[in-house]
Amino acid sequence: MEDINENLELHHLLDGCRQGKRSSQYRLYAQFYNYAMTIARRYTGTLETAEEVVNDAFFKVFTKIDLYSDSLPFRFWLRRIVINTAIDRFRTGMNMPTPMELQAWHDPEMDTGIVESLTHEQILAMLDHLPPAYRTVFNLFVVDGFSHEEISETLQISVGTSKSNLSRARQHLKALLTDEFEFSKK
Repeated sequence: MEDINENLELHHLLDGCRQGKRSSQYRLYAQFYNYAMTIARRYTGTLETAEEVVNDAFFKVFTKIDLYSDSLPFRFWLRRIVINTAIDRFRTGMNMPTPMELQAWHDPEMDTGIVESLTHEQILAMLDHLPPAYRTVFNLFVVDGFSHEEISETLQISVGTSKSNLSRARQHLKALLTDEFEFSKK
């Protein structure tokens, strides 16, 4: 019964947004802000940039609401818009310096419990340390389930570059975990 009421309320909000009602737009924004921020935060290096991505994404939602079809869940549609907005932001910053080559490192045996004990904030902080290209490919592949071919098309890079960036992101994260673990042991 609760799902039916939630769906009716969402349907009512979306209808209000289609009619350009500010109160409906505000309520939809308030209802889905945290969800959108969670997605945007994974793709951006700062909280401020994530907020900008979310605001840009909601602007797209409100201006293109007529393209939304009730045949798919609204969360899915919003998720795609937030991801695409974050990728657009990444593309505009692609004139960044070439990523530096990572130093070879030794992978000591890691305590398996350290990963499970990390907080959401610690994980985001580690992702923030990745260069934007690595972070974006890592999120698309690991978190959002894109294939390397889809990443290649989306970011306009080669499949090999996608695979390389993913591998380097994983290496970088392992190094960060190792540093975090060594620091916590001291």
